[in-house]
Amino acid sequence: MNDKELKVNLVDIRGPTSVHIDAEIDAEGSLIISGQDIGEIPLEHFGDADYEYWVVVPENQKNRLLLVLLKSIYSENTKLVTSFINLLKTHNIQYEFGSYT
Repeated sequence: MNDKELKVNLVDIRGPTSVHIDAEIDAEGSLIISGQDIGEIPLEHFGDADYEYWVVVPENQKNRLLLVLLKSIYSENTKLVTSFINLLKTHNIQYEFGSYT
């Protein structure tokens, strides 16, 4: 995996209050969600037009997080395997599929 694949932009909204949020995997394997709000709302709430924040999920909790996210996204979806495979294909993520009858 190269550095470009280890970071994605999740939110990039421009306006009176601009919001920018990224997700990345750091060198230790932790997931970091970090954001920056710039403009009116942080100025009103904090007295500064720039507000930065982050959440760190340590590497040893990523598998648990992955399962929780999968459940929250795909729970009760009878077509989840097809949807999941399409997601993997769209993002060129290697996978293996098996079945039997």
